[in-house]
Amino acid sequence: MRQIFKFVFILLLPVLAACASPTASTSGSPAEIANAAYVSPNPPSITLLTMVNTATGTGEHSAILINGSQQVIYDPAGTFRHSTAPRADDVNYGMHPGLVRVYKSFHARFGYHVVSQEMQVSREFADRVLARAIEVGTTPKLFCANSTSQVLNTFPEFAAIPTTFYPGKLMNRFSELAGVVTTYTYEEDEGKNYAALNN
Repeated sequence: MRQIFKFVFILLLPVLAACASPTASTSGSPAEIANAAYVSPNPPSITLLTMVNTATGTGEHSAILINGSQQVIYDPAGTFRHSTAPRADDVNYGMHPGLVRVYKSFHARFGYHVVSQEMQVSREFADRVLARAIEVGTTPKLFCANSTSQVLNTFPEFAAIPTTFYPGKLMNRFSELAGVVTTYTYEEDEGKNYAALNN
């Protein structure tokens, strides 16, 4: 049984590699998080963000843009950091529209694009999803889709979402939900736009 687990884990490594985070997740203090809070004027929503290998169509990272009483990105095991977006565990706070664009630009590059699947929900429901994401704490490396799917399928509204290690599978199942609006972010740069992170 141990050998089978090791074999399956080795098979998963290429898909999960994009979720590897090289640094500790917690950095923002409660005061910094409170000061950074951004309240969006747009309707409350949950947006699944999937970073996709354009050539293969394989999903390589999962995150959730949560727009409730404040707008944040739940980015389990993610590598995105910005000086104006304090992060506690796996939640990036203060995610105003400019920072959301920076987040997408950080991931979109030559050979990779970002798929955004937005579903409008009540503000109360969005806040419940955020509370669940905070409760999960820090996600281990390689477990981005696993944590994302488990945060979602905690709720009856997302009961059709399976718990999975595969960002692409999560993306495909999310697309089957009623009311989902999908948009795409493509860029042609060669890197991860690190220069844009502090502009």
